[in-house]
Amino acid sequence: MKDLTKGNIIKLLIAFSIPLLIGNIFQLLYNIVDTKVVGEILGEDALAALGASGPVYELIICTLTGLGNGFGIVVAQFYGAKDMKRMRQTVANGICLMLGFTILATLGSLFLIRPLLLLLHTPPEIMDRCINYINIIILFMIFTAAYNLCAAFLRALGDTIRPLIFLAIACVINVGLDILFVGVLHLDVRGAAYATVIAQAVSFLCCVIYIIKKCPALHLKREDFRFEARLINNLMSQGLAMAFMLCFVTVGTLILQGAINKLGTNIIAAHTIARKLTSVFMLPYGTIGVAAATFAGQNCGAGRYDRIRTGIKDAILLSWGWSAVVVIAVYTIGPFLIRMISGAETAEVIDNAIWYLKFDTPFYFVVCILLVLRNAMQGIGRKIIPMIASGIELLGKLLVAWILADRMGYFGIIISEPVTWILCTILLVAAFFTDSRMRKPADTQIEKAER
Repeated sequence: MKDLTKGNIIKLLIAFSIPLLIGNIFQLLYNIVDTKVVGEILGEDALAALGASGPVYELIICTLTGLGNGFGIVVAQFYGAKDMKRMRQTVANGICLMLGFTILATLGSLFLIRPLLLLLHTPPEIMDRCINYINIIILFMIFTAAYNLCAAFLRALGDTIRPLIFLAIACVINVGLDILFVGVLHLDVRGAAYATVIAQAVSFLCCVIYIIKKCPALHLKREDFRFEARLINNLMSQGLAMAFMLCFVTVGTLILQGAINKLGTNIIAAHTIARKLTSVFMLPYGTIGVAAATFAGQNCGAGRYDRIRTGIKDAILLSWGWSAVVVIAVYTIGPFLIRMISGAETAEVIDNAIWYLKFDTPFYFVVCILLVLRNAMQGIGRKIIPMIASGIELLGKLLVAWILADRMGYFGIIISEPVTWILCTILLVAAFFTDSRMRKPADTQIEKAER
């Protein structure tokens, strides 16, 4: 466990973020391995099927992940305030709420997948493969939700090492099962789906075993499952705020996918590859953002807003360093990275993927500010502004799908994210610097925390 309310801030952020980053790399490897195995063994039509079904799957999973992250922020606030009894009650209530949401999401999603794919103009030649893949993922999403919730609780207590270890184990299992199910047993895209859900189940079981044996702070008793309206309201408001924030972003991706699906299989494949690389590039921003949320949550509970100010500045500087690395990589070895991650050889696929990356990556210097502020504001309980910013992003993508994609083709898709990133960042910067808590003198807050 790690107390983020004391000590050197930048060292704490790095120590917290590095295991989380490596863990997220392992998690991303689930999708990359699926892409690599499916692309090389089954061909580009199967790769397009994974790409077309990806945003639908991400919408469902982001909802559950957002809920878990929101619940984790409330846990972090009580942990920072050293209120262990309320912290355990929060964990117990969060488990019950997550179970209910997951059951409802599973049942609802199984009925809505085909209509949603049709609404997104999914090409008929890949429709069956899309449904075969995503139905398996949805049917067993309980394991994804359960692992993400356990990991969120551990992160709230400052522990990012154990989730990393469990994901590493799961990733190795996923790689082996991908090769077995797709390459040897010839289960088509269903094999990739089975490999993913089995690996996720293993990571969840590892988490549970660790908590039972080594994490007494999360050992729950019957009295911890006492429901309290005020606590449930806090969990729901924080969890739904995070879920809606992620969902707005993912719905925007879904809308863009509908526009992309009209542009043909090669564009779908190109965008799928570009987005996979984008996911890799974005990992440090996401992990630093999660670190900022946990850091802000613990220090908010302790009343240390001076540390939150400094932590946000340090997190942005760390992110800018990574942005420079990404831009250099895309402009020097971009085509090599595209071939390495997908096995694609079609010129149109490679050219469009590199076009997307070369235009968007210079704007990463903006998006890192967006992600750090959005997460940190959630950590201090500012739920509405991050949701509005995500709503702006959704609206921008709607306009692109309705107007620019028809008139400008794939370039209309490419420019959509940089424009929305800039607008959202302006809003978040203004909201952060007008928060009265962020302008309090440091000595006043330290005196309050010591009392």
